[in-house]
Amino acid sequence: MANGYPLSHASSGYDPANPYAGRDPRLAMYIVFNGSTAGPQSTVINTAADASDNNGLNRTETSTRTGYYMRKLLNQSVNANPNSETPGNRYKAFIRYTEIFLGYAEAANEAWGPTGTGTHGFSAYDVVKGIRQRAGIDAADPYLESIKGDQDQMRELIRNERRLELSFEGFRFWDLRRWKEDLTEVARGMRITGGVHNVIDVEERAYRDYMYYGPIPYGEVNKFSELIQNKGW
Repeated sequence: MANGYPLSHASSGYDPANPYAGRDPRLAMYIVFNGSTAGPQSTVINTAADASDNNGLNRTETSTRTGYYMRKLLNQSVNANPNSETPGNRYKAFIRYTEIFLGYAEAANEAWGPTGTGTHGFSAYDVVKGIRQRAGIDAADPYLESIKGDQDQMRELIRNERRLELSFEGFRFWDLRRWKEDLTEVARGMRITGGVHNVIDVEERAYRDYMYYGPIPYGEVNKFSELIQNKGW
């Protein structure tokens, strides 16, 4: 939420009947949800299951399956209408400033705890606070202040900040693998009918435990008899 609390926290103020109110500003910056505007004409997008156009949930094969569309990495000034084209530039970042800081925060928390700095001038807490304030989270950030003495809770928050800041940039699967977190987490979405919001399961993941590790190329295994293939491959 914009006040810094996770949705599940008693102080978050999250309302399931009005799920997009008071949210972390990054939600609107990265994702088109029901009622958002998008495109060069700032068109209002209706993603509800009972929408009257093809932006609605599962209306056509190219409509949203989740109740959401991606905004991040897309140029909203581009007009795709072939009769009225508006070209624009698009870039793909290979490494971002935020990614470097999040990597530091993760390492610093493991090495010295949330507020330790080692021989450096700032801590995991300092980095996370800066990133969240940059994103538009409440400057007081009472949730961050309440956990800054707990390494485990700070670890969980840093991982969530990676999930948010680096979304749609190809990090999530690899992060889950290196953290040994559940790879089978279900992709979920939102079905809206008659103004009522219901979270839905969209796609299940069928990963197995051995998939935390990739296969060693067969040709490499053949070169050295002592090289053992990773389990399951």
